[in-house]
Amino acid sequence: MGKGLILFDIDGTLLHAPGAGRTAFAQAFKEAFGWNQTVEHINFYGATDLNVFRQICRERNVEPTADMEKTFFNRLAPALETRLTVCPPVLFPNVENILKMLHDPPRPSLCSGHPSRGGEFLKSPSREGCPKGGVGCDWKLGIVTGNIEINAWAKLRHAGIDRYFSFGGFGCAYADRAEIARHALTASGTENPGKVFLIGDTPSDINAAKANGFISIAVATGGFDFQTLEKAGADFVFQDLTDMERVLSTLESGMVE
Repeated sequence: MGKGLILFDIDGTLLHAPGAGRTAFAQAFKEAFGWNQTVEHINFYGATDLNVFRQICRERNVEPTADMEKTFFNRLAPALETRLTVCPPVLFPNVENILKMLHDPPRPSLCSGHPSRGGEFLKSPSREGCPKGGVGCDWKLGIVTGNIEINAWAKLRHAGIDRYFSFGGFGCAYADRAEIARHALTASGTENPGKVFLIGDTPSDINAAKANGFISIAVATGGFDFQTLEKAGADFVFQDLTDMERVLSTLESGMVE
C-alpha cells in the first residue's frame, strides 16, 4: 500500500485562468440556446460547472434537462479551449515544484506520466498509471474540481501540469463537491489509501474533505483569506505552497512540525 492520495482542486489552488471560465460560459449560452447571458454576478469560488448552469436556468425560469446540459457543455468545452489558447492559465508560486517532487521524487522510480489525448464530453482522457507500484508511486495525485472533465484536463494541459495527474472527480454529473471528492477516491482505484488529503482554496473544499473523512489543506491563493479558511475548519492552512519543507512535512506526517 502506498502512502495515500493527494487530491487537488484546480482553480484558485493550482492555477489562475483569469476570465476564461466566464467568457466561455457566456459564449456557450449564446451558441447553445441563443441567450445573451452574462455570468459576472456568479460566484465561481467553490462552485461547480453544473451548479452554475442550473443557477442560470433557474434565473431564466427554465427547467434544465439532461439534453440541455449535454448541449451546453459540448459548447462550453471548445469555448474554453479557445480562450485558454489565447490566454493560458498561470500557475501559483511553487506549484510545479511541489507536483514534481511528489510525482517524480529524486530517487529511482518506475512512474511515468502521459499527457492528455483529449476526449469527448464526460469521457476521461486515456492515461496510464504507475506500473507495479514503483517507489515514486507512494503518493497518487488526483483532481477534485467543479470543472467538467474535459475542461479540467484542458486547464491542466495549458498550464503544463497535466502529466502529474491520472484520475479525478469532476463537475460533470455531480453538483455537490463532496460527491465529486467521493468519486475521485473511487476513481483512484485504491481500496486502502491510508491518508487522503484534499488541497483546495475554498470552504467548499474543506467541507468536501470533512464529509469524506479526508485531511483538509487549505491555501489562501484563491478568493478566501487565511483567517476565513481557518474558521472554516481546515486541518492545515497555508498562505500558498512556497514553503516546500512545511508542505511536504505536513503530507508526510499529517502534522506541522
